[in-house]
Amino acid sequence: MAPLLGVGCAHDSDVETAQHVDFAAPAQATALAGARCQGGQCRCRRPGEDAETAPPAPDHKRFEIRMSVDTGEIVLTSPTLGRLTHRGKEEECFYVDLPAGSKHEFLIESREAKKGEGMTPSVRIAEYGPKGHWWYDVLAVGCGTSDHPCDRASAKDWEESWLTQRKRGRLDACGSTVVSALKWDTSGGQPMMDGGALRDFRVQFVLVVKDFATQLAPRDPRCVPQ
Repeated sequence: MAPLLGVGCAHDSDVETAQHVDFAAPAQATALAGARCQGGQCRCRRPGEDAETAPPAPDHKRFEIRMSVDTGEIVLTSPTLGRLTHRGKEEECFYVDLPAGSKHEFLIESREAKKGEGMTPSVRIAEYGPKGHWWYDVLAVGCGTSDHPCDRASAKDWEESWLTQRKRGRLDACGSTVVSALKWDTSGGQPMMDGGALRDFRVQFVLVVKDFATQLAPRDPRCVPQ
């Protein structure tokens, strides 16, 4: 395997040089939560369907994980949740419950399916707010577009976008979940004659699920990061 080439941002510790880590799978498979999930599969939330008809327990919080990749495959691994795998540009959703006041490590790995083709991964995580049936943006990972697969420039663009939008580890100050220790790396790219597309793209982070309940609507200007 080629050596990892870590990329970090020197002026902000929110995005650092990463050392690749393989998480051990938990004893049990991922437990999907809510009425949208049946038989080990979940139906994606559509506009106007924000309410959870089977809400999480009072001491847990629900999260939506949306995954897609234009060519290649994308895998999300966590010691808590196990392994979620997706192939194809059609978005797939997973809904999981995590205990309030807990921390969880995550690793997102995307790989091209065919040499020189590259890939365009996308992972979005949102937190459910029962008080108003709201969803708060927690993390958005993306690299490349359908016309231009993930390369170092687009990975850097995503990094800078995260640094610009987050406030103390949050995309939405009204949510209760913080992203910490965010890092990305790659084992390298194809020659420039192939467009410089990356062979793989990995992102590591920790979700810190705070124990306080959300109160205000997403992006409400009265919210202050805690």
